[in-house]
Amino acid sequence: MLSGESLLNGGTCTELCTHANRKFNCTCAIGYFGKFCEKKSPTSCKQLQLEAKKPRQSAVYTLFDPTSKSFYQTFCDFTSENGFVWTVLDSFSLANKNHYNKQPLSQDYPVNQNSFKWNKFRLSLSIMNSALSHSTHFRATCNFNTDELVTRDYLRGKTTDFNILLLKKDSCEKMEYINIRGYDCYNCTAKMTQTSNWHIHCDSYYMDPCQFTSARNGAVQFPGGEDNFGFYGTINSLHRCSSGNDATTQWWFGEK
Repeated sequence: MLSGESLLNGGTCTELCTHANRKFNCTCAIGYFGKFCEKKSPTSCKQLQLEAKKPRQSAVYTLFDPTSKSFYQTFCDFTSENGFVWTVLDSFSLANKNHYNKQPLSQDYPVNQNSFKWNKFRLSLSIMNSALSHSTHFRATCNFNTDELVTRDYLRGKTTDFNILLLKKDSCEKMEYINIRGYDCYNCTAKMTQTSNWHIHCDSYYMDPCQFTSARNGAVQFPGGEDNFGFYGTINSLHRCSSGNDATTQWWFGEK
């Protein structure tokens, strides 16, 4: 039995001598919880899954970032792709594109990370880098909040092939799979752009010299070539991410 004060993982537990039902009151150090501060707060969606006694439901969860010693919220997807756990990094509606079109993923631009919103959300750069360190894949989706996973207007690739947190302009990057307006390609390169003033995106009109040239079919040319999965200087309403002001775009990191 504890007497007086005792430390558990940096927390303090004080004996309650006058309380009939509760014997101790514990104040936990940040990053720990439980009756005696014996449990460590989950730091990733994958850890949530591994420590669960039964399958997790895909939902918004609160996680702990050890680097900043702070809590944050994000959406964890455990079910849409068999064998994968996915974490939302960035999500916004077309109506909010002006808040994002000049904010590449390489910049620290946290938005609503303590109150997750599909139409306006971004994790801090330090948390995204932490997620990258144990992720095997990235993906971009459209309207996941309403449609869940639809593989029309969708891309997925390996983090070892393309680091989406780095600036690159007009580079041919390998994708495991990419689909734009129904045109698709497996294990091929697509033109990706991300500069200090441009959110990461794929330009489906100016695809040469990359391999995914079929995406040019039906692409909008003016004023600057159709933007998909971000930036949206030139949009095509036939692409699900830019089909209307309520349409949303998501970028994710995933691990097996």
